Amino acid sequence: MASVATILRDIFEDDDEDLEFDGFGPEDIESDIDLNDVLNELSTDDESENEDEPRPGTNVLPPLGRPNVDDPEWSRDFSPITVNAFVRETGPILPENFDVNSASPIDYFHIFFNENQFSAIARHTNNYARWRLETENRGDPKWPDTNSAEIKAFIGINVLMGIQYMPETDMYWSSDDYLGNIGVKNVMPCNRFQKLSQYFHVSDRENEPVRGHENYDKLYKVRETIDHVSKTFLDRYRHSCNISVDEAMVKYTGRLSFRQYMPAKPIKCGIKIWMRCDAETAYLSRFQIYLGKKEGGVEHGLGYNVVTSLCDDIHYHNHHVYFDNYFTGVKLLEDLHDHGIYACGTCRSNRSGFPKEFKKPGKMNRGEYKVLQKGESNLVATVWKDKKPVFNLSTLSDPEGEVRAARRVGANVLDLPQPLTVYSYNKYMGGVDRQDQLRMAYDVGRASKRWWRYIFWFLVNCAIVNSFIVYKMVSKRQTKRKRYRHLDFKNELVRDLIGGYTTRKRQSQQMDNPGIVLQENVGGHINSRLPGPKRRCRFHLTAHKQRKETVYGCVVCGVHLCKDGCHNQFHVQ
Repeated sequence: MASVATILRDIFEDDDEDLEFDGFGPEDIESDIDLNDVLNELSTDDESENEDEPRPGTNVLPPLGRPNVDDPEWSRDFSPITVNAFVRETGPILPENFDVNSASPIDYFHIFFNENQFSAIARHTNNYARWRLETENRGDPKWPDTNSAEIKAFIGINVLMGIQYMPETDMYWSSDDYLGNIGVKNVMPCNRFQKLSQYFHVSDRENEPVRGHENYDKLYKVRETIDHVSKTFLDRYRHSCNISVDEAMVKYTGRLSFRQYMPAKPIKCGIKIWMRCDAETAYLSRFQIYLGKKEGGVEHGLGYNVVTSLCDDIHYHNHHVYFDNYFTGVKLLEDLHDHGIYACGTCRSNRSGFPKEFKKPGKMNRGEYKVLQKGESNLVATVWKDKKPVFNLSTLSDPEGEVRAARRVGANVLDLPQPLTVYSYNKYMGGVDRQDQLRMAYDVGRASKRWWRYIFWFLVNCAIVNSFIVYKMVSKRQTKRKRYRHLDFKNELVRDLIGGYTTRKRQSQQMDNPGIVLQENVGGHINSRLPGPKRRCRFHLTAHKQRKETVYGCVVCGVHLCKDGCHNQFHVQ
């Protein structure tokens, strides 16, 4: 055969203008491959590809039992999943000798935020005032040391300010009848409240580790309170089967190294907190404050680390945990399942390990869905078309399970089929959202330049919400209201926290009236509605020889007494 160089020389040096190069022919190339066989094979492949190519709007999944070419682990050949029964005891764990028949809101609040905390805050506040005045080499004649009773009243006023919000703090002490709050005025002067706000502290400022020290802690200023409520939240409640994990935001717009900005959220700027709540009661049991990215990153992603760390105390109890697409991933669900936790969550279609078939599910009508199962495991992936495709991963739902979902479109109501995975997620994912709803309804605390105070008031608020949840679950105390609301609970808690405390030298006429006497003022006796019909007031009968009937009385003595004065005077005698 002529060499390539000879052929090229003949082409370019030939003077014949009619000679044209038509390319190399089969006779010019030595090969063992038959060109006709190659062309026939390519033609066959093209025909087979055209046959398998789906038409627009049809199901792009392979037929039942046929493995996926791209994802051989995922198939529609479903195997039965195993979900072991949840058998753990659930509900609040109350202290010994806790009387649910007479306990008031402050008794429930002390379960999570006990008396020692008020004493510690008073001590830290006094120490901080002393340290600051010494550091600045000055005195403050308007600052006498505080005590636990005054700190309780100070916190009670802050709770009240969340219920009756006013744009400026000093408006609560206004002489204007339409603005000033008589109860707040009687507790302490405005100047004293402002001094307490100035020196208020919940940590030992003098011994705080500086940045760069081996014991440096970004949350040192609230670490003592965080540790206390973290322990009480966890120790005083056993979760039900269903748990939700999600994020919450505490609004803060000042300078802070771990402040987060999320423009798509209702609270766009603030401190992010991961929360684990009971999906049925909204009780908050564990939380973590996000301090920003760690050096070196995380092995399986932030969402994986958050869920695994929040759930490391509930292994092998067969809980069902729900979270959104920020956390959900194949690796997370498989590892949780290995530790006896079933999980379900919406998922982003570009997650590692998610079926490639679902990344572009094709055209689907509203209500259509597709399901894949990973081998013979519990892991099930679904895509369901609502207004948009919704992607889910689950280890707790039957891949063949289906329920009906109603969707309103104008004046019509559509009855759509829905995978069991989506139904379970929608039903149990809202625990953290309901906790947030209760917490933010009457937010505690005033605006401040100090970031740690926002976290402190967040913890106090969560303790109040948990107290209310436990109260609603176990309390048998009778009240005037048929439906005892969160607002009623907070109002009564304010009264209990203040407890008749006052720094006024001359009390107003309102304070001189006996009024409704609180537990602290009558040695443990509590006036409340007693069961049964009206009875004669014991004090009116013995002291005034009068017949006056009332449904109220002392729940400790079991004696009917009017609320307006008789309760106090009867026990003082």
